[in-house]
Amino acid sequence: MHITKLLPLFATAAFAGGIMHNTNQSTDFVRNFAQDASISNSAVYYNPAGTAFADDGLFVSVNSQTVWQTREIETDLLGDYEGESFVPVMPSILLNWHRGNFAVSGGFFLIGGGGEAKFYDGLPMIDQLISAMITAQSSANPALAKLAAAAGISNPTDLFSAKFTGKQYVYAWQLGASYRFFDMFSAFLGARFNYADNAYEGTMKSSIDNETLNALFTKTLLDCEQTGWGITPIASLGFHYKKLSAGIKYEHNTSIEMETDTEEIDATVAATMPQFTDGAKTDNDLPAILSVGVSYAWFDWLRTGIGYHHYFDTFASYPNDKQDDLDGDENEFVFGIEADIVEQLTVSLGLQRTLYGITDEYINDLSFVTDSWSIGGGLAFRFTPKFQVQIGYMETIYEDYKKKEATGITKTYDRTSHNIAVGLDFKI
Repeated sequence: MHITKLLPLFATAAFAGGIMHNTNQSTDFVRNFAQDASISNSAVYYNPAGTAFADDGLFVSVNSQTVWQTREIETDLLGDYEGESFVPVMPSILLNWHRGNFAVSGGFFLIGGGGEAKFYDGLPMIDQLISAMITAQSSANPALAKLAAAAGISNPTDLFSAKFTGKQYVYAWQLGASYRFFDMFSAFLGARFNYADNAYEGTMKSSIDNETLNALFTKTLLDCEQTGWGITPIASLGFHYKKLSAGIKYEHNTSIEMETDTEEIDATVAATMPQFTDGAKTDNDLPAILSVGVSYAWFDWLRTGIGYHHYFDTFASYPNDKQDDLDGDENEFVFGIEADIVEQLTVSLGLQRTLYGITDEYINDLSFVTDSWSIGGGLAFRFTPKFQVQIGYMETIYEDYKKKEATGITKTYDRTSHNIAVGLDFKI
């Protein structure tokens, strides 16, 4: 087990999208994943060049999502471990000002992380690490071994309970401009400023009512925060003619170096995870993304769209060179359909397939995402031509991933994810 590679990616991929990215940045997406050719308010993030096809005026989209997830690790020797994450509010704001052939757009997003994951019963790798530490101490300290034997304890994991909490937020502010030419083509150039803020806390507590054991096994293992920033250059091309729209977007790799501010760290943790010592610096890039999409209005009331996303994970710099443990980049395929039931009401449905380049070397207790299917749906109601309310729900179904470690322990990884989104769109 490569202990030094475990913690840095703990709270990533909290929502939809890549290993490091959140792509659920509007209610439009939650109810219809095929937004890559959008020319509505969601184009600000998904198809920036498409903002040039808007009507004149200022368009505002305000969205909030509530997300709840579980992460489960089943082991054949250590038992089962479950973590949970709940994010009551995940905001995003999209703005587009259009006049003539020109548009200026921008927004605020949580482009990565956005939540806090809690493992109240610890994690297998933490139990393994502490157990190894206890075994070594027992060998060097016969008195400790006698105390454990007197308490009827033969398994080191029965001496303590541990818990771990990790959170990550990557705040992003985007700004750019688009221009429409030859009526049906458009281009966009812009950038996004990203500020990353991670925090990790691990504690252990003695399970035995004994002063000596309490002193040894009740302590803080880790309490630290990491911060860093980076800039993402963005380019996009769009096409719109009658019933057909298309878009292509490229986000360049975002280089982010995280600096660690450590309040407390156990000596054993510091020795095995030096990246969490005070002042340590760690790479934590957001990989480049290429997305393409097409949408078509079959009738005035019926529209469909498809899209493809490629995340250049193997070209990014992840903590402790985790990208080298992948066997390929991530690929994502989306489909969406929406219909106007009546003039004011639109219903929609979306489907997404996500395929990661995950390997046994990459996946671990604190950083695991697996291939998945996502389904979403919702509705939009237009009170007036200038004001719309949206609501959507999406669920991601992850495939189990099983691996056997060199220690002989077999682990099965699984996750669940659900979120509800509400959005307000209006024109000024």
